[in-house]
Amino acid sequence: MDKIRITKETIKNWPKFYALLNDGKVKFDSTGRLRYLHGAPVGDLIQSTINKKEQQIFHESAEEWFDPESQKAKEFNWK
Repeated sequence: MDKIRITKETIKNWPKFYALLNDGKVKFDSTGRLRYLHGAPVGDLIQSTINKKEQQIFHESAEEWFDPESQKAKEFNWK
């Protein structure tokens, strides 16, 4: 299955993440990567299924996740 990375150009296509951005719960770093406030990147979106209306359903991958209470989170540098 394909992976989709949310960018500044495509975030409006993902209403839940766009709302998180507007609410200040995620932001883009200096490289353009969307991140949670503790520094962990928002995972790529992976198509998990297609619903009865033939719409694709995506879920966030957790391959790069780190704990918000971890040392890595405390030391994250936004540059």
